[in-house]
Amino acid sequence: MKFVLIVFLAFAYAKVGCDTDNKERVKERGMSKKKEDELLELHNEHRNDVATGKLKNWQGKFLTASNMNYVKWDNQLARFAQDCADKCPANFKIDCSFPPHYGFVTYLGDVENGGADWTAKRVFKKWAQHEDHARQIELAQAQFFGCGRSQVSRKNGSSDEIVVCVYNRKPNLHGDVYKAGVAGQECLHGRKKGYLGLCKHSATDMSVINFKHQKKHDEHKYHKQEEKHHKNQKHHKHNEAHQKVY
Repeated sequence: MKFVLIVFLAFAYAKVGCDTDNKERVKERGMSKKKEDELLELHNEHRNDVATGKLKNWQGKFLTASNMNYVKWDNQLARFAQDCADKCPANFKIDCSFPPHYGFVTYLGDVENGGADWTAKRVFKKWAQHEDHARQIELAQAQFFGCGRSQVSRKNGSSDEIVVCVYNRKPNLHGDVYKAGVAGQECLHGRKKGYLGLCKHSATDMSVINFKHQKKHDEHKYHKQEEKHHKNQKHHKHNEAHQKVY
């Protein structure tokens, strides 16, 4: 089943949300540096293959891209993704509270379909096969992303595998995600070494500088939301205890 949220992209396979109610049910969390590197390579190889016309794009067409950026791993986005995965939310928009201009994709499956031996390639392949996942992955203006992963015990004794990737940009659900044209022709700072279809980053690129500033703002806002959420939970528990006494 596939759901498209107005602001975010959120997808679940086989079921929606986890049958769990607290973080104590998180059995395993995080991913190795090897998995991070694999996801980084998978993203850029896919973007490069689409940009150079070796792969069909989200529309199922061989249409080269003139402005596709090389994407970099970002630890702050990875922390957002990991916090989200740990919650195993039924509603990613409400429960994860990402900044509104961020996009994301998620994987949710039974342990037998993922588990401790889950592979980045397997999960990425599922994303690339779905139009709205691919729309996010192929968004030309995206420059940074990060991912998190958790394995969560369910009440029936089995487990769920959750993988979340968060991007610094989200696509327009009704428009193109890159500009069609000669691969890399509109790269402001030239093509990334080793990727003929991807644009490289630059220290003087204002979008990079602005993103570093925006990250600090988003991190502060995110933690404020988390503090408010936890305070509301404590207040709710206090009221419940008060009602039991009286």
